[in-house]
Amino acid sequence: MQVPSVPGYTLDRMIGEGGFGQVWRGTDSALAPVAIKILHLELVRSIDALTRFQRELEAIERLHHRSVVRAIGHGALDDGRPYLVLEYLEGPSLREVLQERGALPPAEMLTIFAPLCDALTVAHTAGLVHRDVKASNVILARDAGGLRPVLLDFGLVKLTDQEGPGLTSSRSMLGTPAAMAPEQMRGQPVDARTDVYALGLLAFHMLTGHPAFGGAPGVVQSYMQIHGARPRPSTKVDIDPAIDAPIARALAPEQRERFATPQELFDALHAVIHPATGAEQDVIALYAEGDADVIAKISELARGLGMTIALAAPDSVLAVIRPPELDVGGMRGLLASHATSAKVALGKSRASLQGAIVDGPALDAESWAPYPLPDGLWVSGDL
Repeated sequence: MQVPSVPGYTLDRMIGEGGFGQVWRGTDSALAPVAIKILHLELVRSIDALTRFQRELEAIERLHHRSVVRAIGHGALDDGRPYLVLEYLEGPSLREVLQERGALPPAEMLTIFAPLCDALTVAHTAGLVHRDVKASNVILARDAGGLRPVLLDFGLVKLTDQEGPGLTSSRSMLGTPAAMAPEQMRGQPVDARTDVYALGLLAFHMLTGHPAFGGAPGVVQSYMQIHGARPRPSTKVDIDPAIDAPIARALAPEQRERFATPQELFDALHAVIHPATGAEQDVIALYAEGDADVIAKISELARGLGMTIALAAPDSVLAVIRPPELDVGGMRGLLASHATSAKVALGKSRASLQGAIVDGPALDAESWAPYPLPDGLWVSGDL
């Protein structure tokens, strides 16, 4: 395969390809990594394809948000193919994480969902409707601020305040069928509530590990999304049935029956996942990451010491406890043997607790422990 020549950049490998184009990893003159999106040569004469490229560039340049991929530059190759230079994001896609792990705990789902809802709220305020929000278009990157979910692919964005050539691909049915709102399937006007529908599908996917209307042929799936009963995540996994109601409202077939904004959807989910947890208080927080066996042992140890497990996954665990209830010295000794095969952090933070429900800053380990976490056992100096 011939490596494209992009002025000012050195391309080293292709990291993605679809019907629309290719994405290459490269470096700039300072050897900083970038991602370069290049249109397929056979689409250079397509008005739709060129319009998508222009729409994506305009959308990203309008938005300045931590959870929106950042544009660096653009241009055209010698053969006429346009390209976009984007920041290079290290991390798996949300789809890859869900394929590997399955359902995410509701509290962890919210930590990913919150910045995406905020990014789309900013986009809607700027007159943009994404129209293709789905797990494969979210990268779970990290930076100095901790977990950074980033929304990609604004190629189908609708600029609500701009007139110009429309996108007519697939007979005006734009988007990925499994992630499309009924109005997209009908080729009808879209608005912010179209993205709310997609966020409802995404929340269901994260909570259950499965697409809301998955497993059926395309035509049947489209019919179910418009005419079928609204899917309830609590029938797929053991979670509070109260979560079903916000999901069902987000997935209402008629736009007027949905939440008006992504923030309204997030607030409704937060209210049922973290109901009245009370005021924040000082806590000692434990975070560990490693293979499944050692994480299971650390989780058992934390429970045995009375800690509340806030977030749990096969390769990581986060637990908290009120300071008076833990012998820190004894905890350090118990953790030392496990820290030879895991990264473990013990520090101070704040959280609100009600029974087994935990909320607050302690859920973000990077806010109270070093990032990246060093090998072995790290203990905050103020413990």
